[in-house]
Amino acid sequence: MKLTAIGALGLMASGLFAQGLSPAGQTKDSWEEINFEFNSSILSDGYPSMLRLADILNQHKDFKLKVTGNTDIVGSAAYNDKLAMARAESVKAFLVKYGASGDQISTAGNGKRDPEVDNASKEGRFMNRRVVLELRDGAGKLIGAGGVSDVMPQVLKAIQDLAKQESDCCDKILKRLDKLDDILAALKGLQGENDRLKSELADQRNQLNALKDQVGGLPKAVTEPQAQAIVSKSEPEIVSKIEEDQKARNHSIANVGINVGPAFGNGRPNDSHITASAHGMFFTPFGADQNYAVQAQGQYNYFPGFQEGQFDLGLVDRVGSVQAGAFSSFKYINFGQYQQGAVVGQASFLLDYLFAGGKVGLYGTEGFKNFGVLNSVELAPGAYEQTFARIDNQLGFSATVGAWGDAYIQGNAGAIFAHYQGNKPGFNIKFVQPIIPHLAFTADVGYNESYVAQHGNIADVRFGLMFGGIMHPKDFAKNTRPVPMDVPEVRYELGTRRVGSSPPIANAGPSQLNVPPAIITLNGSGSYDPLGETLTYAWTQLSGPTVVISNANAAIATFPAAASATYVFKLTVTNTDKLSGSATTTVSTTSPGLTNILVFQATPAQIAPGASSTLNWVVQNATTVTISPTVGSVNATSGTFAVTPTATQIYTLTAVGPAGTVTATATVTVTTTPVTGPQILRFDASPLTIAPNGTSTLSWATANATSVTISGLGAEALNGSVSTPALTTTTTYTLTATNSSGSVTAPITITVGSTTVPQVVVFSASPQTINAGQSSQLCWQVIGATTINISGGVGSNVAANACAAVSPQATTTYTLTATNAAGSINASVTVNVGSTQILQFSANPEFSTSQGSPVVLTWQTMNATSVSLVGGDMQSSPANLPVNGSFTVNPNDNVTYTLIAYGPGGASVSAVISVYVR
Repeated sequence: MKLTAIGALGLMASGLFAQGLSPAGQTKDSWEEINFEFNSSILSDGYPSMLRLADILNQHKDFKLKVTGNTDIVGSAAYNDKLAMARAESVKAFLVKYGASGDQISTAGNGKRDPEVDNASKEGRFMNRRVVLELRDGAGKLIGAGGVSDVMPQVLKAIQDLAKQESDCCDKILKRLDKLDDILAALKGLQGENDRLKSELADQRNQLNALKDQVGGLPKAVTEPQAQAIVSKSEPEIVSKIEEDQKARNHSIANVGINVGPAFGNGRPNDSHITASAHGMFFTPFGADQNYAVQAQGQYNYFPGFQEGQFDLGLVDRVGSVQAGAFSSFKYINFGQYQQGAVVGQASFLLDYLFAGGKVGLYGTEGFKNFGVLNSVELAPGAYEQTFARIDNQLGFSATVGAWGDAYIQGNAGAIFAHYQGNKPGFNIKFVQPIIPHLAFTADVGYNESYVAQHGNIADVRFGLMFGGIMHPKDFAKNTRPVPMDVPEVRYELGTRRVGSSPPIANAGPSQLNVPPAIITLNGSGSYDPLGETLTYAWTQLSGPTVVISNANAAIATFPAAASATYVFKLTVTNTDKLSGSATTTVSTTSPGLTNILVFQATPAQIAPGASSTLNWVVQNATTVTISPTVGSVNATSGTFAVTPTATQIYTLTAVGPAGTVTATATVTVTTTPVTGPQILRFDASPLTIAPNGTSTLSWATANATSVTISGLGAEALNGSVSTPALTTTTTYTLTATNSSGSVTAPITITVGSTTVPQVVVFSASPQTINAGQSSQLCWQVIGATTINISGGVGSNVAANACAAVSPQATTTYTLTATNAAGSINASVTVNVGSTQILQFSANPEFSTSQGSPVVLTWQTMNATSVSLVGGDMQSSPANLPVNGSFTVNPNDNVTYTLIAYGPGGASVSAVISVYVR
């Protein structure tokens, strides 16, 4: 048996040697390298070595193997890295299939970074297309492939161990010969064991034959000359195929362009008529079948005064001849006249049909960020007016078709669903003519393509260049990849809106104090809403004797006031936003009192011989009124009377009432020569009737005077006004104007008594002298009247504070009659129709902002030979004033200025204006 075992082991060693454990040209520590065909990771070499290596790894579970793939120099680094790793994984898969464990094997790929020989020749490139094997035991020691010298010591040791086992076995058999029965029994047992071993040996033989059949069925290794011949013949074709495949998978398009041209149409902001734009696009397919794509693009539009920028991002999916895309678009808008820029956004869905000449499609848009605020102005606290950009949704069609050569035409057109001026059309058509590869001439026309004007339409024509990738619509149907889609621009309008709200401002009118008992008017028409909203009114009584308010829900209401009473009323106004404001006003009434002469004056106070002056009067609580001399009994409340004295005349008005008699005087001075001496142009009091301990304001204007005195008050300015002290009895003041040629006087009487009839605060005509066919403005202010009538066709039941234009053909005196329950009062004003006129006399500003600030007085006359100007601090008129001109004054307080225009023969007219200093 020992010889048999030795022979078997020797046969096994010979067989291992015959399998190439130590082939020529390799060291005992080198494992056979496994080479591959060009651009392939399919095994075609090294099967014996890999089978033996799989068996070793199966027997030694602690052994580890590193498999490193390599390539030749052909192709990109990234591609070769993937190919090297695929070759290492192919070797690992083979070893695992034939007994090795996957966790014993690690793989790596060096790509083309570690060539074994120079890649200059085809042979060198073949040798470099390899997998290198590195085996280590459990201690990390490198295990080589080995030869017969490494195997024989192990074989001899196995034979010695087997011989020793046989010797021990024989000794045991001899010791048992004396027990024949035992030996026979043992022989029978050995016979059974021998049968079992024969059966196992037959099974092993069958498995060995099956393994040989598998090995025999493996592909035979290609010889080196054969491999070189194959590579030499196929390498150019394979390289070309790889490059074409890589090119086929890279269909990205990237381009940029610039354009400039004129703009047309109405409604363009800032009336801009030039436009410039720049755009860029990136489009890249992806996916295993390259049927998906990402499209990103941006565009900047410039117009003088405003700019726009749009960015679009979306996905495209193509199935056969149809592709669909979904995009999000954002547009930044900046108008120079507004406070800030704004961003709006829309979503769009596009559907294209692709054919041999290009594509046609449909598109629709929907805004998702519809408003962008550009400007915000505060209208009132809490309320603002905003200017904003608003998205207009769209629906339309698009087309891209090839023209001659590589030129093509691209465009879209559709309906713009505008919000403020109805729907509008919009389109863009673009022509692209390639010049050289990656450079093309472009021309496009746009109509309402971005900003949609509320009035009119906008058109642009642009010319420019496009750099980069250029589409070829004639090739759209030759493949299944998607192509760039024509994304519509974000279209928008400008609008305004009010945001927030503000309460209204209530104005119940000024308090009415010490007025006669009568029907009192409450006037809230001064109330307003800062935003112009409609107001509703509600008057309520807060205090005083209870009264019934007529028209309590109107701006103007009335109520009956009793004597000696005080009332407080509240006005509440509410706007359409349901916000309210309120204000109060007070009304107090007086008791019936004495007879009063409110007004008695002559206009003008100084006349030429043959001229006339008008006496007008307003009397309260009188039963009879007479004027002497010559006039006689007149209306007991108010009226006017023209007088023509031949010499200076003092007229006396006597009013008789239940409480007694009061008088007042008015002087008409008659001059015999053109006015060269002093003149009293105006001397009046307001009011003419006061309550006990009340005061009145005297005001006057003179001409050609060097000094002015008022009885009881002393020397005063040549033109001005002064308040009387508190008066307890009726008092007459006389104004005296003096110069070197003499003096003139004018009296005025202030009656002390109660006031119950209405008061005419103002009744004036401007201008007071006109030509036939021209007009004058009558203005009046009345307190405490229930009805107001003005003669001369002006009207009845007129408002308490108003103006009316009149155009008399001859000199006319207009009489205002104000009436309440206590009686009536008259006031009059004369409009002269003659040759010398003051057409205009105005102040700018009428309300001076501060003391001493300049105010320009401006006048225009007709048929005047000279003018003079008095008032304020001026002691005399400035010299050489033009008949039509202006003069600057610097008032320190509220002041009245009088302009006198002189005509041929010394006739004169005057006009008065008041300037107020805040």
